[in-house]
Amino acid sequence: MGEPIKRPLADYHNAIRVLRDEKKLTFREIAEWLDQFNVTADHNAVYREYTKAMPEESARDEEIKDALIEE
Repeated sequence: MGEPIKRPLADYHNAIRVLRDEKKLTFREIAEWLDQFNVTADHNAVYREYTKAMPEESARDEEIKDALIEE
């Protein structure tokens, strides 16, 4: 009990999209949100999951946007 869930982060792809696109959470905030449900993921893993289907240029734009939000 209380152990991290060993499910792939891909299982949470839709939730990550909603939290990022609609709720405007940072990748770090999304990682913290997932932690509430015993899903272990750092902000880098969330970023990789969010951007894995994006063109490289769009992924870079998201990284810059996130950095500006966290300032």
